[in-house]
Amino acid sequence: MNSVVRQLHEQNTDVVMVDTGNSYEGLCEYLGGKYISYTEEKPITMNPFKINRSEYNIEKIDFLKNLILLIWKGSDAKIPEIEFRIVEQIIIDYYDAYFNGFTKYTDEQREVLLKNLFASASRKNTNMSPKEVDEMVRKQIEVLEKRRAALKVSELSFNSFFDYSFDRLEQICTENDITTISYSTYSTMLQPFYKGGAYEKILNENVDSTLFDETFIVFEVDAIKENKKLFPIVTLIIMDVFLQKMRLKKNRKVLVIEEAWKAIASPLMAEYIKYLYKTARKFWAFVGVVTQEIQDIIGSEIVKEAIINNSDVVMLLDQSKFKERFDEIKKILGLTDVDCKKIFTINRLENKDGRAFFREVFIRRGAVGNVFGVEEPRECYMTYTTERAEKEALKLYKRELRCSHQEAIEAYCRDWSKSGISKSLAFAQRVNREGKLLNL
Repeated sequence: MNSVVRQLHEQNTDVVMVDTGNSYEGLCEYLGGKYISYTEEKPITMNPFKINRSEYNIEKIDFLKNLILLIWKGSDAKIPEIEFRIVEQIIIDYYDAYFNGFTKYTDEQREVLLKNLFASASRKNTNMSPKEVDEMVRKQIEVLEKRRAALKVSELSFNSFFDYSFDRLEQICTENDITTISYSTYSTMLQPFYKGGAYEKILNENVDSTLFDETFIVFEVDAIKENKKLFPIVTLIIMDVFLQKMRLKKNRKVLVIEEAWKAIASPLMAEYIKYLYKTARKFWAFVGVVTQEIQDIIGSEIVKEAIINNSDVVMLLDQSKFKERFDEIKKILGLTDVDCKKIFTINRLENKDGRAFFREVFIRRGAVGNVFGVEEPRECYMTYTTERAEKEALKLYKRELRCSHQEAIEAYCRDWSKSGISKSLAFAQRVNREGKLLNL
């Protein structure tokens, strides 16, 4: 993947990555990109509610609806259709209050309210005459109208949305005689992202505007990968940053989501993932997901429907250890018998002598699949490596020489070649042991 995204970047493609393990730190530094690590002191932040009128569309409503439901209900909950509808209505009303302001119901809205509330009041007040019920309902509508008119939105943020939505939620439930919604649960689940909450910054501080000019961005979210509440939400807002970038920039764009994609592979997010794939194509962009666990592929209908069916390119590394249960993978990925024969030749051939770091990969583009060799020089290997000893040795070279990342790699690899040590790790261990440049 380091090799893939490096080549994409060299072809004038803007790259955005969501990573959980520092896999792209070296490449990001070499390319002079932006490496953003999530920490409690400095979380990844954005204000997804802050948009101008031209950005207000059904896609933005869907994103915010998914975001609010994710916070309120979690990623695994089965959400009733009524709650989808209510959250969508609150978001529409929120922006209407900001862009237009609400003063009174339209004649059509008043007529619908009158019918809904009259029917509800008639069932509950069987001892009252129709005229009495009608008078009571009309007074109730006046109260609801005044309460809604009092709801003002002066600025767009999660904080102002929370303030607006709590009152508006109760009003919508009253207007439609809905009694199944727990206001206290809604409030409790959203409060951590509200004023004074543990995660207040995440949805209330504007995203760094310079990110839209960066051509290589890595969001490192390893620190929160075990946080079942926060992890999917942060992954989702990073995806929205990419969507904004995708719309603004004219060149090709790619979003690569490493293991973080599992956080959003839920029934709630399935439609949004499909939307992301399909919308990306319209803006000369594409999306890739990466996993090291084959069970992630075969164990989820969401993955199959939302990800695999929308992926025109499939890359597989050595699958020999999954040979006994490959039939299921073959079926889900739509592999042919010929594809499978090719896949099981990966790294089996005697073709590595005299080569630099070398691995093979099966790549299927559309209906055509072949095995390719990925051979990188030592300089690239040292840029990509996640081996701690190797990274520490390279940092020592950079620190001692007080030079750029590329110059440090060149000096390191020159000494490595002259050392006669074939294995990178063994050479790195010698550098670390001696604690200085070898200057061979």
